[in-house]
Amino acid sequence: MTKPRLPRDIPPGAAALGMAAILLTLSGCAAIDSVAYGRAESSYATAQEFAQARGEAPAWLPPDAREITRVMSTRAEAESVLFSSEDGLAACEDVERVSAPTMEIASAPDVYTIDRVAVCGEWAVAESDGTFYAWTPAQEAQ
Repeated sequence: MTKPRLPRDIPPGAAALGMAAILLTLSGCAAIDSVAYGRAESSYATAQEFAQARGEAPAWLPPDAREITRVMSTRAEAESVLFSSEDGLAACEDVERVSAPTMEIASAPDVYTIDRVAVCGEWAVAESDGTFYAWTPAQEAQ
């Protein structure tokens, strides 16, 4: 019985081409989100990390906010923030929800099942079981 022979000569540059394909695949999701969908997503463990990365945190963000996800538009003035907090919000007004996030976060609560939100400056903030979903622009803030 004869064993099939495999080619021993690997074309020049095959390894580099393979590595480039792997790197493109790994970084491709973020690039596709930014270019095709006009969005950039980032995550932070604490409110301090979020404030440092953003330049400052919104005044209404509780100091104990954690597990923070931020999605912002790369094309317009729109941003959404998802976080957990035990302390909750302070100095915000409770109103009927009339808007929804422009920049959606997949793991966020379904805002269409929430009737009331807090208006905090230019932001609307919905809460569900200690998880807060904030977005701007918010029609409630006008």
